[in-house]
Amino acid sequence: MGGFLGFGNYEKPGKGVGKKEREKKRFFQFFDLFFRKLGRLVQLNLLYILFCIPIVTIGPATAAMTKILREYTLERPVFLYSDFLDAFKENFKQGFVVSIFQGIVIVLIYSSVIYYISLTVKSVWFLLVLGFIGLIGLILLFASYYIYVMMVSVQLNVFQLIRNSVLFAFAGARTNILTLLFSTGILVVSFLFFPISIPLILFLAFSMSTFIAVFNSWPYIYAHLIQPYYEQTGLPNPYEPKEDEDDDTLFEDNI
Repeated sequence: MGGFLGFGNYEKPGKGVGKKEREKKRFFQFFDLFFRKLGRLVQLNLLYILFCIPIVTIGPATAAMTKILREYTLERPVFLYSDFLDAFKENFKQGFVVSIFQGIVIVLIYSSVIYYISLTVKSVWFLLVLGFIGLIGLILLFASYYIYVMMVSVQLNVFQLIRNSVLFAFAGARTNILTLLFSTGILVVSFLFFPISIPLILFLAFSMSTFIAVFNSWPYIYAHLIQPYYEQTGLPNPYEPKEDEDDDTLFEDNI
């Protein structure tokens, strides 16, 4: 494995199963989980919205939802309401700080885009600046797919969470693009077609989009962060997958 940043050896050694077969298995595993948990995803979506109403609790609520969805991804038993509340409390501080950081970044990027768009009438060179800002925004969006999963899975400070999430944004770049299309795309479509999409927003948009992101980001976090740690320390790995599980994403990334 070689630890985090050992990207060249991402695939789990063992059974001689071809890439297409693994991808097909993982692909159908997602939809099997999704339809089996559909009722729970609706409840989770409503619970998430309820806990986000105070606005300042968006971060902790996102961490709590991520914790539940990680358990669904690992097919572990979950007591939805009590586990959500416990995760909300346990990750309140870090969730709040990370959400403030993300809010500041969004405001800065939005303000920068508006400012430099106004300058493009003076010089087309400012389009390069806009492109650079867009790239930074995309990297940070990719990083958001990982930061809350790490928050509820490993003990890291906020700086380490942000740093590692940015590294993962590069590690799973191509998978992140597909996650962007399906995960973030659901939210974008939901708000573009508001108010027609109100039922989707209320019952499924947040939990489904986050489920896709968690399902795709978990294999990277496990392979490059969690598994190397337990291998090096010799401690029992609480996330050790079953023998019939694959460490591939829903949308396969060749790295």
